[in-house]
Amino acid sequence: MRWGAALQPPSSGPAVPVPAGDTAPAVPPPDDGGPEPPQAPRPDRRRAAPLAKRPGVRPPLSVERAVLSRDLAVLKREATDALAALGAAHAVVTSARLAQVQNVRSEVQAGRIAEDDLVELAGDYQAWQNDQVRLFDALALVLGMPVPEGRAFDQIDASLTAPARAHLSALAAEYQRRLLSDQFSAGDKEG
Repeated sequence: MRWGAALQPPSSGPAVPVPAGDTAPAVPPPDDGGPEPPQAPRPDRRRAAPLAKRPGVRPPLSVERAVLSRDLAVLKREATDALAALGAAHAVVTSARLAQVQNVRSEVQAGRIAEDDLVELAGDYQAWQNDQVRLFDALALVLGMPVPEGRAFDQIDASLTAPARAHLSALAAEYQRRLLSDQFSAGDKEG
């Protein structure tokens, strides 16, 4: 929730509480003597922040809906796009960490910085490097995976549809449980 609040644009004045279901008060139009045009409700600025950018608030991906409505090729493409973007972001940070390590190393050699700082920074760089390797391994794995045309349930015999749907529901519930568990463990580390 703190991350989401930090991403929300600052308001220009003091926040005015708005009851649930209400919108911000409309500004009256200038009186020109004609009939008043109907006013469209304007959303509160605080509610206008995109929920997708607020990790503690946004609804997670509906695994069931995605599996039922998307072709396997589309799911594969979405997975590779996301892995490629995350891998690229990791690579950028990793190379910046390496540049920091090299700068701090020259400072240590000159005697201006303690060697412990270099050891700590090098450990941080190594962790980023390891994660980057794992991300690109996962990307290569997904890219090389053959996927048949059609949706997942097109590949299943009609007599097995009900058990397959139950299995999908269980997998989706496990994904949601893991997301919640990760969020709570991340909150414990922060607080």
